[in-house]
Amino acid sequence: MGKRGGSGWSLDLWATLTRRGASARLLSVRLRQIGGDAGDEPSPDFRARLRGELLAAHGTEGDPVPEPSRRRPPLLLRLRPAFLVVSVTGLMILTGVQTYASVPGDRLYPIKRAAEATLLSLTPDDVERAQRELTAAHSRAAEAAALLGYPDDTRSRLIGPTLDEMAITTRSALSALQHVKRRDKHTPTLKRFTEEQRDLVAPMIPQLGGDDRMKASAYLDMIDDLAP
Repeated sequence: MGKRGGSGWSLDLWATLTRRGASARLLSVRLRQIGGDAGDEPSPDFRARLRGELLAAHGTEGDPVPEPSRRRPPLLLRLRPAFLVVSVTGLMILTGVQTYASVPGDRLYPIKRAAEATLLSLTPDDVERAQRELTAAHSRAAEAAALLGYPDDTRSRLIGPTLDEMAITTRSALSALQHVKRRDKHTPTLKRFTEEQRDLVAPMIPQLGGDDRMKASAYLDMIDDLAP
């Protein structure tokens, strides 16, 4: 390429200076719009205009952005804790009822006997202990009556020991009451106990055989003298 002449170089220099001058004037105008000098804070008008432009660019007029709605959990999920509490409570009640109604040979029967033994061991008063032993003796009588409906081999194996424990518990209760003064005070309790035991044991005697019949008859003779 050929060298440009002096006039061409002068024109380029003038165009460059002109562009720089225009940029400086534009910068000066923007500074005056913002706040005057470069070290000043932006003017309130500029900040308001800038905020409006930014909000318009994002398609909003300054309204607060709504929070996303939280979806409530399903009804079954909310009721799950209450359902679990009711289920556990019902299971405990059902287990307690089955334990109370259990008889020798049932899986829950050891728990029943362990609970009775615990209550007796925690009772320091002779009268209260005797009353609980009378209750235990009544339970043995009810268990023996229930065992009559079991097969012959199970009945013959379990009724005898149950009758023995019924008699032992009754004697223990009577021994405890003999150490308490004013024994006449407990006469109504003994009378009611005697009547309830006779109603359970007497109908069993015709269905028993051998030693079990003798045990039941001897027991009735013993409780007949408990209360007039």
